[in-house]
Amino acid sequence: MFDRFKILPQMWRTGRLALRLLRDSRVPMAAKFIFGATVLYLVSPLDVVPDWLPVIGQADDLMVLLAGLNLFLRSCPRWLVSEHEDALDGRPTPEFSAPRREGRDQDRTIDGQYRRVV
Repeated sequence: MFDRFKILPQMWRTGRLALRLLRDSRVPMAAKFIFGATVLYLVSPLDVVPDWLPVIGQADDLMVLLAGLNLFLRSCPRWLVSEHEDALDGRPTPEFSAPRREGRDQDRTIDGQYRRVV
């Protein structure tokens, strides 16, 4: 009976992933526009199928939400989506891993020469 509700945690996780990606400045503006258009359609009083129809109106909004989230996630760079998925799952990524204890100051020093070109 409760097998139908197994999709709810996945939808919650996808929503959290979309919000994390939306706040990331490395996501292209076109992808953010897709997310904004989806939200705008959901809050708009104009619908393809009116919400006052008992089941069909709500199913229409649910389908638009799922399609919009899917299109938003597909339009984001795959490496960036993977990075945020790892962070949601609690897996460390190279950017967030703890620095090494021994010799870490030597690793950060860069020796070089420069000249000014006028």
